[in-house]
Amino acid sequence: MNKKQVLSTIQKSLKILYAKDSLLMNSAYDINERKITHRLAMYLEPFFKKEGYVVDVEYNRIRGDYDSDAVGNLMGKKLEWHDQGSSFVYPDIIVHKRDTNDNLLLIEVKMAWKNSKRQNDFLRINEYLKEFDYKYGIYLELSEIYDECQMVSGPFT
Repeated sequence: MNKKQVLSTIQKSLKILYAKDSLLMNSAYDINERKITHRLAMYLEPFFKKEGYVVDVEYNRIRGDYDSDAVGNLMGKKLEWHDQGSSFVYPDIIVHKRDTNDNLLLIEVKMAWKNSKRQNDFLRINEYLKEFDYKYGIYLELSEIYDECQMVSGPFT
C-alpha cells in the first residue's frame, strides 16, 4: 500500500469510529486511550486484511529465525525508553505481518485534551521507523469532534 492509500484507510476508519463510538470521544468521560485504540484497530483491520496484514494494539513480540520444530527466539518489538520511569514502550497500533519484519504502519494516538507529550511521541515514531523498519509512522490526535482530529506523518524533525 502506498502512503495515500494508508492515509485514506485511516480516515475511513476514523469516520467509522466517530460514527459508532462517539461517546468514547467525550473528554468528560476520560476513557482510557487503550480502549479507543482498540476500537480504532477493529475498524482498520478489514481494510488491511485485504492486503494480508493484521492490526494489533500494543503488540510487543516478534520471533527470530526458527525451524519447524522450535518456537524461535522471542524478541521484543518494543523500544527501550527511559522517559519518566518507562523502561519499554510499544506503538499504540501497528499494521504488520506477525513473526516477520514486514512492518507497514505504526500509529501513536493521543487524545487532544491529553497531548502534552506530543514531542515525545514524535521521537518515538522516529525510533520505531528506524529500529523496526516501519514503512509509515503516524501521529494521530483525536478530539471530541471528528473534524478537529489531526493526523501527521513521520519521520519528524
